[in-house]
Amino acid sequence: MHTFISRTLSHLPRRRRPTLDPAQMLMPNILLLADETHGAKLKSDLEYIGHTVWHLPGKDNPERPLALDNPITDQVDLVLIDLEPPVDTLAQTVQSLRQHIRTRKAPLLVVADETTALNLDFSLGIDDFIFKPYSPVEIEARLRLALWHIPDDEHIFKVGDLVINLVRYEVRVKGVVIVLTLKEYELLKHLIIHQGRVFTRPDLLNSIWGYDYYGGIRTIDVHIRRLRSKLGEMGKAITTFRGVGYSFNLQTAK
Repeated sequence: MHTFISRTLSHLPRRRRPTLDPAQMLMPNILLLADETHGAKLKSDLEYIGHTVWHLPGKDNPERPLALDNPITDQVDLVLIDLEPPVDTLAQTVQSLRQHIRTRKAPLLVVADETTALNLDFSLGIDDFIFKPYSPVEIEARLRLALWHIPDDEHIFKVGDLVINLVRYEVRVKGVVIVLTLKEYELLKHLIIHQGRVFTRPDLLNSIWGYDYYGGIRTIDVHIRRLRSKLGEMGKAITTFRGVGYSFNLQTAK
């Protein structure tokens, strides 16, 4: 398993993490190691919350190496493991991840039943664990706590008077917290991260609401109007391209 994980992670493109560069800043990426049944559900829950998740599924036979799903295209910020016993297999997986440069310092959480949790060896580099059965709310709370210890300057960037904290899901304008719904936040974050790029309404609908969303495409316009209203003068940076879609351009807010 060590060889397999090392070979898999070595294919992840390495890049220097930019400082306050909104064109390249991303939500924390989660590497999820889990069997296909539990992993699919957990991945869906995490993506609904707004995380970027790469699922590396396990096999029913613990002797087989983990199967490679779709490789992620960015840096691993947190590792979440939900593998069935034996504990020795879990320990081997944790050791392999801690030895690789891409996951060496990432917070590592284990989802476990009571018996497994009592036998976890935290000296291997496990940061926290989550009891089964769990709720999405508990998972999110644990992830936020783990990510809280990542230096803020890696997940905060400023665009004019607007500041976004990607770990705390917080938006401020001139120091004042702006209360947004999750979809409003995700839409604003998406536009700002790719500021200057024009997105069509279908592009935004698929990126924020997903391909299985059956609502009308005009929901984008409704959310854009709400964002502009809540952001005040900074809302002018959300530019309309008639017949095309929307873009974020700081120059239009000046």
